[in-house]
Amino acid sequence: MTVEFTAQYATSVADLTAAWAFVMERIDQVGPDPSVVINPKWRFRSGDKDGERFFEVVVSGMVEAK
Repeated sequence: MTVEFTAQYATSVADLTAAWAFVMERIDQVGPDPSVVINPKWRFRSGDKDGERFFEVVVSGMVEAK
């Protein structure tokens, strides 16, 4: 019987370049059918006119347990 588990790495980064770097550093660790999600988000603090943009990054996939 083959046993698999979901491997998932997630972080928040300041820019898209850092998001792709995070993905590429981990893509080989999540199995042959990876899922990659990069979502832009905005953070507004009280009194701010301009928000701060950041990216949530998730790399996941099924990996065979050994």
